[in-house]
Order: sequence, then C-alpha cells, then structure tokens
Amino acid sequence: MLARREAIVAAALDVIQEEGLSGFTQPRVARRAGLRQSHLTYYFPTRADLLLAVADEAVRRRIEALRTAVSAEDPAAKVAGLVEVLVDPRQTRILTALTQSADADPGVRRAFAALGAGIAPLGAELISSFGAEPTEASLALLQATSTGIAVLALATGAEAFRGRAEHVLTQLLTGLRTEQDCT
Repeated sequence: MLARREAIVAAALDVIQEEGLSGFTQPRVARRAGLRQSHLTYYFPTRADLLLAVADEAVRRRIEALRTAVSAEDPAAKVAGLVEVLVDPRQTRILTALTQSADADPGVRRAFAALGAGIAPLGAELISSFGAEPTEASLALLQATSTGIAVLALATGAEAFRGRAEHVLTQLLTGLRTEQDCT
C-alpha cells in the first residue's frame, strides 16, 4: 500500500513539474501513475489530500537535497552544492507551484513551515563554515537570498545564472563574517 501511495505522489510531482498547478488534476495524476481514477481516490479521496501529500514530499526532497549539498567539508564546495540545488529547475517549479496553494491551504502552509524549520540548521551549518555566527537575521537573509536565486534561475535559465548565484552566495556568506568581525 505504501509503495502505491509513493508512486501516486511521484506521478503527481511529475504532473506539477510539467504542467504546473493548473494541470494538477486527479485524472492526469491517475493516468501518469497508470491507475484508474477510482484507485487514486482510494488512496487520496480529494485533490486537497493529494496536494498535501505532494507538498510534504516536495519539502522532504528539498531538505534532503540541501542536506547533501552542504555536507561537503570545504565552504566553497558547500556553496557549489547549494547552487546546484538552487538552479535545478525541477524542484523549484514544484515549490513555486505549491506556493500558489499555500495561501489558501493550511496544510500546504504547514509543509512550507516544515521546509523553513528543516533548512534552518543547514543554513546555520553553512554560515558557521564561513566563520560567522548564525543569527536569526543571517538565517533569514540566507533563506531569502537562496529563494531569490532559485526563482531567478528558473526564470532566466539555470546555466546562465549559475556563476552569478555562486558569486552572490559567496559574497553574502563572507560578508556575514566580515560584518561580525567589525562589530
């Protein structure tokens, strides 16, 4: 049963990535999963149920990708790994599509809160690796900058934005250390 649910969620993620939230329908997801719609609704009775499962999985995947990205020992390698995640359009498409529903869906909002909570320790680790003390403000700045990079990379093309993203993040992180050294 768990494998079937996972396959449905994976199919739903594919549909959102390719067609956006407007293309996210139970019949499309059922077709993508190779199921009749009645089988899909057995596991996810409503579109909202499926959307929540998709949001939870998208958040889990993003946190795992970020955890892997910042696991390198060298700070520059951490930034390069982070940039690799941020400029990958697949996850960004899904997360930006889900933001549309977070406004009206408390479950999806909770998933985004979990994303923030999940990436906070990773951001703190990244900031620390540059010799700066992670603060609430520095974590918020890193998250906002990272989100902006992901959206801009999606909008302008990942390869065209990769070098700029790496430069911006490196400047931000070294700037945090320098700012703290001055105080």
